[in-house]
Amino acid sequence: MTKISLTMPVHDLVAAHPDIVPIMVQMGLDGVTQPGLLNTVGRFMTLEKGAKMKHIPLAQLIETLTQAGFEVEGHD
Repeated sequence: MTKISLTMPVHDLVAAHPDIVPIMVQMGLDGVTQPGLLNTVGRFMTLEKGAKMKHIPLAQLIETLTQAGFEVEGHD
């Protein structure tokens, strides 16, 4: 499993794991498909903050990422 952190900036996460983009889009975190947004807001936005902003339950986000083969760190 690939380890990812909920506290890592989305820009860095996408750069390290581009295969996460379709999963994020499926969850409603579609800003990752916009290069301008990814290169600005994505430098300080985390998965945790994005999920909160889009009203996505953190448990649902973690479950989806886990099912996609990611080991999620940075949560209780």
